[in-house]
Amino acid sequence: MESRYTPGSSAAPLQEIKAQVVKLSISERLELMSAIVQSLQVDQAENWQYLESRSHAWRQQLYLKGRKLLAAIVWQDMMANQLSSEQAAENWSLPLAAIDEVIRYCDSHQELLKLEAAEERNRLAAGGVSLELTTTAG
Repeated sequence: MESRYTPGSSAAPLQEIKAQVVKLSISERLELMSAIVQSLQVDQAENWQYLESRSHAWRQQLYLKGRKLLAAIVWQDMMANQLSSEQAAENWSLPLAAIDEVIRYCDSHQELLKLEAAEERNRLAAGGVSLELTTTAG
């Protein structure tokens, strides 16, 4: 079965987790943060030919080597536009093997991608960016 990310699907559970975290002591919060970082580092230790990690304040997902391009961007483009691997490779000027690696990575790191999407939405909202769809009279 193919897993698909749906925008907004992790917002409620994330809010529940945040509500629980504030009840923890400082030492418990630090222990939780350490466990989360450690779990992410284990995932990043996989050997990827076309993907690499980058230093970022909060983002842990992988980028395509030599580009300022998150693997998830390519993957989301494929889903949104119903692109085949071959079409995505042509669209992004990437080898087919790189697209296959992007798909494997994104399929196996759904929770990380969902958490980071939720974090990005929260940061945008905190910065006053509206994420609501608007229509214009035409």
